[in-house]
Amino acid sequence: MTRCVMYWSDWPFLLSSALTQVTIGAFIVLAFVILSGKLCFGQSDRVHKTMPVFWLLLFVALTLRESSLMVDQVYSVYTFGTEVLMVTVFFVLANVYWFAEKNLFGSERFRSLLLIVALMSGLIYLTHGLIVRTNQWLIASHFIATTLCGGTLFAHTLLVRSEHKVEEVNRYLPIVGTLIAVICLLTGLPQVGELAARVDSHNELGPFIAQVLSLGLLLAGVGVWLMPLLTRSKPVLGVMTFAFTLMLFSSYLAAVGYTLV
Repeated sequence: MTRCVMYWSDWPFLLSSALTQVTIGAFIVLAFVILSGKLCFGQSDRVHKTMPVFWLLLFVALTLRESSLMVDQVYSVYTFGTEVLMVTVFFVLANVYWFAEKNLFGSERFRSLLLIVALMSGLIYLTHGLIVRTNQWLIASHFIATTLCGGTLFAHTLLVRSEHKVEEVNRYLPIVGTLIAVICLLTGLPQVGELAARVDSHNELGPFIAQVLSLGLLLAGVGVWLMPLLTRSKPVLGVMTFAFTLMLFSSYLAAVGYTLV
């Protein structure tokens, strides 16, 4: 059924979901980098100093969602109560790990166990999100692009901010992100054709424009992300931040597009 309209209460949900997905995806990537043992103590400490941005984004995301529910009970496409519970559990577990790591609480093995528990919570959120969206490939593709591609880019941006020294990160993360983006692009292109047909038959222009802009920004974000690798230069924070901003706008527009479908 086509809605062809967005309630004002949908906007906080769309932004909330985009922030939640990209943050959890970034934490998953950072957790694997930390567990790999490639970061020395100083680099690891700088990475952990960037993590408060995760807690801020998750807090903003949850606040946007719940405040909009309290103010207005209009129907929204985002009514995944289980996902909200998973995000809350992840938020608590990840904060417990971060607090223990920042204060060097317990042994290194204990802190690694806390990180693994938080990582598993994030992976459960990712798996559940894919399962509940498998019947709608456009929505599933958007979820993958935001959580995995956007999350990987966000994690790489924070690693650059932390002045990491792991060359493999600068080489492999953009490649992994590009492969994920290509998969999402190939999944989304058939949907663009269907939306274009709706423009002719039903005069529904909004979803088509939103999806085209979303895919365009996705390609632009990945292109900017790949520039240091292609030019064999060191990634800089300004370029990474610009690429992440493009990716975040892409995610938001994709959510707008399938809300209208």
